Amino acid sequence: MGEILGFLLALSITAAVIPVLSRAAGSWGLLAQPGPRKNHEGPVPTIGGLAMGAAFLTAYAFTGLATNLSPLLAAAVGITLAGGVLDDRHELRSVPKFGFQVAAAALLAFSGDVLLTHLGHLMSTQLFTLGRWAIPLTIFALVGVMNAINMADGLDGLAGALALAACVNFGAAASLGGHAPEFATICIAAGAAVGFLYFNARSPWRPQAAVFMGDTGSLLLGLLLGWFAVRLAMAEHPALAPITAVWILALPIGDTVTLLVRRALRGRNPFHADRQHLHHILLALGLSSNQTVATLAVLSFAIGALALAAEFTGVPQHVMFYLYMAGLVAYGVAAEILCRRLKLWAE
Repeated sequence: MGEILGFLLALSITAAVIPVLSRAAGSWGLLAQPGPRKNHEGPVPTIGGLAMGAAFLTAYAFTGLATNLSPLLAAAVGITLAGGVLDDRHELRSVPKFGFQVAAAALLAFSGDVLLTHLGHLMSTQLFTLGRWAIPLTIFALVGVMNAINMADGLDGLAGALALAACVNFGAAASLGGHAPEFATICIAAGAAVGFLYFNARSPWRPQAAVFMGDTGSLLLGLLLGWFAVRLAMAEHPALAPITAVWILALPIGDTVTLLVRRALRGRNPFHADRQHLHHILLALGLSSNQTVATLAVLSFAIGALALAAEFTGVPQHVMFYLYMAGLVAYGVAAEILCRRLKLWAE
């Protein structure tokens, strides 16, 4: 019952707060202006992330999870929201931008709230323990997921839909594994994402997004997804294996990793923006924006569900790891070939 309450509360608050914040966005300097890499008409409020964050924190506190499960998650969310708003308003340089992300992740890692102590049976039947690398790799993993979702935020509805697909799979794992508090937290995050998508996804009555989530929203969703992954995989009675969590986040992580590598191999700054993401490729192949979002959301959910099914049916973790790495290489090569043929050069 608490899960349903949290979901509906987060959804309702997000949907109620977005129109209010949208009216104030101009005076706060939280407006996205049209530009070469921003294909929309007129200024659009970038307050979706702030609305989702406020809804998440309110529902998280109201359901008692902030006290009984993880007070530090609420604190890390607060850091992410504060830094994200500054970034959306002032377009922070890389050092301060990564600084607040690392601060939020470090708070969780150093406190032990979430900590990657091992990577499961990653390469063989032996447990791949991390030892002294546990804290830095936890921080790296959390910041990595935050930026993967941030880099996926390139079409109306895409980042929210990918986050929602991941929430469904993480929620299934938490529910089946008997992790009720984590399941309730996932439901809250899903509710906030659904409330946001009502204003962000394109529809017959809305040809473009009414609001954007901004870096505030993408980094918030990334932090939460990273927390779900580590929390469920590192529990005393794990709900899933670490590699299964990676499969659930396969699309945003895989697209980000392969794109950074491809840029570096071409001698470019790995963090220099271009139009060679998977969603850019699908658009260039003729899919509409809505078709691209729907395709990637369904694909992301299906990949995660397949990984969960593989784990529950006893497929060895190291087999899933090698399959994931093979898929990563195959996608990277295919994406590079397609980008060259479609002339999706860096901008």
